[in-house]
Amino acid sequence: MKKAHVDENNKLLGWYDTEIHTVIPEPNIDVTDEQWQNSINNNHNKVNADGSTESFDFRTEAERLAEEQAATDYANLKASAKAKLIAGEPLSEEEADTIVL
Repeated sequence: MKKAHVDENNKLLGWYDTEIHTVIPEPNIDVTDEQWQNSINNNHNKVNADGSTESFDFRTEAERLAEEQAATDYANLKASAKAKLIAGEPLSEEEADTIVL
């Protein structure tokens, strides 16, 4: 029998097999071989109480928003650098770091 070691949010921490492992950390969830294989094949990171698995975004809303803002800020900085290059203006050090040669 396969067992999924999970945290309090059912985030997958590791896989164990009762035929191989003598010590299996808690908490864990029993899964069938088919559920385990499905998870492996699809790179799932969450195991539900019934053994089904899924891909899940464990980031908080604040983390998601911060990452989106960082991506927007970088895109704006890169666009500014491009515009300055076209205009022949000097780049700031931060803008220069966005240029890929």
